[in-house]
Amino acid sequence: MARRIVHLSHGAGGGAGRAARRAHRAAREAGALSAFAFAEGTPADETELRLHATPAEDAAEAALAGALHAGLQWGAIPAARRGEAGTLLSIAHPGLALERHGLIAAAEVLHLHWTSWLVPPATLRAWLGAGRAVVWTLHDLWPMTGGCHYPGACEQWRSACLACPQIADSWSIVPNAFAEKRAAWSAPGPVIVAPSAWMAGCASKSAVLGRCRIEAIPNAIETEVFAPPPDRAALRAALGLGPADLLLVAGAHDNREARKGGALLAEALARLHADGSLAAALPRGARVVLAGFGRACLPAPEGIPTLAFGEVEDDTVLAGILGAADLAVIPSREDNYPNIALEALACGTPCLATPVGGLPELVREGTSGLVAAAAEAGAIAEALLRFARHHHGDAALRAGAREQVEAENALPVIGARLAALYDSLAPAAAPRSDAAAAARALRAFARAPVPAAARPDAAFLRFPLNHLLRQEAGAAADAFAAAPPAPAVVLALHVRHAHHGAHAGPWQFLRHLPEGLRAEILATPLGTALAGDRAGAYRGWSRLLGAPQFGEQANAWLAEAEALIACAAAPPAILHAIDGEFALPLLARIPAAHLGAGQRPRLVATFHQPPALLGGMLDRAALARLDAVIVLCEAQRAALARHVHPARLHLIPHGVDTRFFTPGPRAPGPGFRLLCVGHWLRDHATAFAALALLREAGLAASLRLVTPHPPATLPEGVTVATGLDDAALREAYRDADALLLPLTDATANNAILEAMACGRPVVATDVGGVAEATQGAARLVRPGDGRALAEAVLALAADPAAVAALGRAARARAEALDWRSVAEAHAALYRALIEGAA
Repeated sequence: MARRIVHLSHGAGGGAGRAARRAHRAAREAGALSAFAFAEGTPADETELRLHATPAEDAAEAALAGALHAGLQWGAIPAARRGEAGTLLSIAHPGLALERHGLIAAAEVLHLHWTSWLVPPATLRAWLGAGRAVVWTLHDLWPMTGGCHYPGACEQWRSACLACPQIADSWSIVPNAFAEKRAAWSAPGPVIVAPSAWMAGCASKSAVLGRCRIEAIPNAIETEVFAPPPDRAALRAALGLGPADLLLVAGAHDNREARKGGALLAEALARLHADGSLAAALPRGARVVLAGFGRACLPAPEGIPTLAFGEVEDDTVLAGILGAADLAVIPSREDNYPNIALEALACGTPCLATPVGGLPELVREGTSGLVAAAAEAGAIAEALLRFARHHHGDAALRAGAREQVEAENALPVIGARLAALYDSLAPAAAPRSDAAAAARALRAFARAPVPAAARPDAAFLRFPLNHLLRQEAGAAADAFAAAPPAPAVVLALHVRHAHHGAHAGPWQFLRHLPEGLRAEILATPLGTALAGDRAGAYRGWSRLLGAPQFGEQANAWLAEAEALIACAAAPPAILHAIDGEFALPLLARIPAAHLGAGQRPRLVATFHQPPALLGGMLDRAALARLDAVIVLCEAQRAALARHVHPARLHLIPHGVDTRFFTPGPRAPGPGFRLLCVGHWLRDHATAFAALALLREAGLAASLRLVTPHPPATLPEGVTVATGLDDAALREAYRDADALLLPLTDATANNAILEAMACGRPVVATDVGGVAEATQGAARLVRPGDGRALAEAVLALAADPAAVAALGRAARARAEALDWRSVAEAHAALYRALIEGAA
């Protein structure tokens, strides 16, 4: 008798839903008693089941479900999106109480697909904890990220999603979701199926899935449906195409998704139409025609006739469109194993793909299609022209496309691989069924109610997201909070500054702490927005405590209250205020008797401001109660030695992400290009004076100012850029001949370290801790001396060898300050404090 398998996906449509249905059909082809269950869509046959979702039975849970769906998923998240939304960002909640469905309870293997709003993390954790066999096919990266389905250039999923570049996340939605996933399905984890080697590699590098068993099994395709049309010439004629016309086809479930690259294809075709090269490559009188399908029309390139088919729901119709085409174009910026490529190849239509994700594995150069050199309009245009000149009408290429899919993706082929996987997981002694009984059971459960489930884990309900949910759902936000997890070894409070990207900020070392020093992070947006009407009261209370600076950051009051609650329940070993200027006046004053087990965590604070500013920001009463004070430079140590015993003072330098900020190609450009980054304690007037002197000396110098707060008046030769993401900032460093950064004061400096990590020479001011940080790998001059800055730049401009040598020295110094080394220094301090040796 065969094994009972249930495939689960939120919907039966879209790319993931279609791939899930095919996996289900492949399993049945191999003899499994497979069912396909989903929350949205229409069953295709008697082996599929649309789950009968009902409202949550408890009124409070129903209120929280509404807040999660309307207030968070379709309210706060879209409102916080940055720039063009390249892809969906979703949370897991609310899901369905799947553990109450009899068909799912009886399955020997649960095979998950696209699970947002379907499988609650707590449910998956319970299945895994009970030893159930769970397989999860990765149709995108969502299972290993804090919410995005495709992360772009961001790789935080490899350590921890703490500062999402896709949304302005003042509520910590993404960090909390990441923490919930990590707790729910990292150990023990499901068996991961990756349709591509690329996706398997991502999973193996993931902080969430890296310890799971990972198998690479491609997606399946119905080769009897998606097949070369026997009447292809007649079908093309019916579509209004001549034998020599070049029919391109492109499309996706939703063409508005920027990552699918519709705009790149439109630009590539517009270029080819403008210069006439594509038309010239075809026989006289032949046309280039673009066929498109999917939700929303593809961008229409001017001068190119189009065939718009809209949303094609009938696979036989879609197979006809694909089979009639000469070339399927997949211009994705990001992708995994897209259905259109697999479907087109099965129809004997070669593909042109970009070299992203799993596409180069599916589309093979010269065998089943062409691969563009890059996911760029110019590269796509070049590949289109190459196809028109060398492969239009290439019968061997069409045959190769079909043969590849028959050998690697046909239902029997994938079914056999899935069956072997299921056999390795499901217990041999499990009660077995037969096809007739399984069909009766499926019909019996056709209308079984499945209530909504809105019980996020404690990790998801951490501060400050819990405040948003209380606003949306009232007391219901607290009614179903799961029991808190085991206390973290380190509880870190940090203030989120808007100008810190995903790879900057003093908390980055927390990603790299060793396994035994698990850290939980409470992130607080700078300012008073979370406090609302209570901000004035907090300012008053801060004055009573003798810590007026703390009161100016009313959000910090709320974070400290959350930390106090955590310490009262189960204190961590270490409580570290990453931004000591804005934390600990409350916790430092609370008697240990009021905390869990009468124990106070070891209190640590890091201070970032230079002595001239730090003096007015210190809460000396709280300072006296700290177990360790971390400074970034010797000037701070000297200033704080008047208030803190030297044994409690520890110098741990600021760090930099040298795996992200790396040397790279420099875009061509005129003159000597200088870059100045940031606004805090920057001396823009001296930078402008130096630039004027350089230009007077005959150097064709320019200065690019990257800052959220540019000066009102800009001299000639200065341009301003604001709102750069991390990747754009890295390119700005690489494109500069040197970083020019005059400062009025400093302890450490992100811009200096990032430029050094990119191998760029630095010319800066010798103030504060700059000389300690750079260790001779930068040119430093006296504060306020524009002429000295200009002379240092002129010396570099005249000596390319010196520029190269300084860039190498800068990179070497930055590598010594990588966040991993900084994490090791913090870990050593934490251990010493825990052991009582500090």
